Amino acid sequence: MINQSIFDQYFESILISYSGQAIWSIGLALILWYFFNLYERKHLKLWSFSWLAFAAYVLFSLLTLYCAKNQDIGPFWQNVFTFLFQIAGLMQVVWLLQGTFHLIHRKTLSLKQEYLQYTLVVLLALLGSLLFLFEQEGGYVYSLLVPFSIKSLIVGTAFVFAGIQIMRIGRRDAAVGKKLLWIAFLLYGFENLNYALGGIRMILDDNYIVDFDNTLGVIDFLLLSFIGIGMIIWLLEEERSALEKTNRELDSFLYSTSHDLRAPVASLLGLINIAKHDIKDESGQQYVKMMEERVKKLDHIFGDILNYSRNIKTEINLKTFRLGEMVEDVITDVKFNQGADSIRLDYDEQIHHILKTDYYQLKVVLGNLISNAVKYHDAKKPDQYIAVRFERLSRDVHISVEDNGIGIAPESQHKVFDMFYRATSEAEGSGLGLFIVQQALEKINARITLVSELGKGSIFKVIIENAGVKLDD
Repeated sequence: MINQSIFDQYFESILISYSGQAIWSIGLALILWYFFNLYERKHLKLWSFSWLAFAAYVLFSLLTLYCAKNQDIGPFWQNVFTFLFQIAGLMQVVWLLQGTFHLIHRKTLSLKQEYLQYTLVVLLALLGSLLFLFEQEGGYVYSLLVPFSIKSLIVGTAFVFAGIQIMRIGRRDAAVGKKLLWIAFLLYGFENLNYALGGIRMILDDNYIVDFDNTLGVIDFLLLSFIGIGMIIWLLEEERSALEKTNRELDSFLYSTSHDLRAPVASLLGLINIAKHDIKDESGQQYVKMMEERVKKLDHIFGDILNYSRNIKTEINLKTFRLGEMVEDVITDVKFNQGADSIRLDYDEQIHHILKTDYYQLKVVLGNLISNAVKYHDAKKPDQYIAVRFERLSRDVHISVEDNGIGIAPESQHKVFDMFYRATSEAEGSGLGLFIVQQALEKINARITLVSELGKGSIFKVIIENAGVKLDD
């Protein structure tokens, strides 16, 4: 039989542990509620309720034990708190299982099923709190041990069941959060079953006393921490997986749609070209020219979207090459652009202009920068130029593209790398060029800077880390 001194010692040993568990569970409930508001996943709301119920269970348990420790308070309040801690403990199980069910099956229980569970919880708690009627004077068996043992048995069984269910859906999954969660669920469930067995043995054997110490409190807290961390990691991994899937689908949609739309646009350009030869009157020729300009602009947008999609899917392939080789390729691509024949290219290739990086990605970068320099040249200036410079600093390579075009206004310079942003109303592009440049540079561990003055020109400098190659490498 438990005497008062043993009971006092037990209360003092769990006070700090229970208080810490209550604070942690409240914090975890708030975190899960925050993510519920962010992602609107019902299982997060149910799990948040579950941890709030656990915090309430811990606090009402302490109040129950305090009333039992100080018998001057009387049995009434002890029975009230016994009823409340059982309600809270059982509701933790109900919301835990409801959240797990929703997570696995992506559906919720009917209102009838939920009300049935809540009614069962109230009945079990009421029966547990009425056991004090069988209590002998000064005893703790029916007023404390039996309710605690029943609650531990139900909680342990529920956590083991939930752990097995999560393990079944995640046994072939590499997700860390899912594995951590079902392992922590099983361990916490078995620990509660162990508490239930200890309580049952104390009920049946008057000479047996469970040895409670701070080690058990530390284990409880660690398992609760693992459960909370597992829930959060699993959520973040699921959201990352869903985001990656959405991005893949979006990239595929962009590529296929742009590719499919480009064919009729090309056909339309062919028909417009025929119409230019057949239509003789001046006004008709003007309309056809305007149509051609708009269709070419549309074709250019589709081309940029295709380039963006290809750029995302292309794997990095490092190779050593001459910068002059790439400049020649880019000039070949842009020399027929409108206005290109009036612009002077200023590039003096040297033997040391060698670098090691992904050729395709860097060509995308230089191609867009030089194409933009051609597109936004200043036709009023007598000497229009585009200057390409190479500089090697330690292991890094700096490549700058300078022009004396129309320049970029200061208020637009921090936005030019945003998707679909165009710095001037005169721009004919899609607003994707410099965004694609930024994406390509990220893939090759590089960055870009911009110095520009409206009416004087711009300097884009590309800095590629660890791309320098010595001649004797």
